[in-house]
Amino acid sequence: MSMTQKRNARLRMLDSALDLFHRYGVNGTSVDQVLKKSKTGKGQFTLYFKTKEGMVRGTIQHLHEMIQTGQTPTGYDLKSWSDFESWFQKFIDFQDSIGCERSCPLGTIAADLTRENQPARNDVMQFLEWSRGKLTAFFQKKKTAGELIPAAQPQQLADFCISIMQGGMLLSKLRRDTEMFQNSASLAIQYIRTLRRTGKRNSI
Repeated sequence: MSMTQKRNARLRMLDSALDLFHRYGVNGTSVDQVLKKSKTGKGQFTLYFKTKEGMVRGTIQHLHEMIQTGQTPTGYDLKSWSDFESWFQKFIDFQDSIGCERSCPLGTIAADLTRENQPARNDVMQFLEWSRGKLTAFFQKKKTAGELIPAAQPQQLADFCISIMQGGMLLSKLRRDTEMFQNSASLAIQYIRTLRRTGKRNSI
């Protein structure tokens, strides 16, 4: 088997695992289901991952890489207020596009992890800190530019937004509609607009 074929087999396994973990959770997905969906074998599974936890970790890292490199439209490359206000909408649009049948993939995976899965939990936390950092950096840049009031706390605003996004994704799945998510995102945007400096609110 060539190196390209090997990479393709591993990628198929990761993509299949991500889809199944996102849909059914880690506990609701078996290795055999991943192998069947990816059209790979147990020998390849052993070669690349060895254990199911190894596959879970590989899947989390794979998703993180796709988000970091912009292969999925999550909108973390924030430069303007318009970018920020579109950030919530990207997640709402995603929920609408799939009929609200899933929540956040990382949230779904993390919900099944226990203390015994600490390495995988660390991988999830690494992504959380990355996403938190991206939002914090955006708010800090706007504050430094004088576009936020001095009392605004960039990291607290980032935590506020991530909590609303994660809760909104889950509630959309539970209700099979995005109404609560849209309402919460709209109020979050309105609140953050009140923190923007007078005369700067129309800047992009």
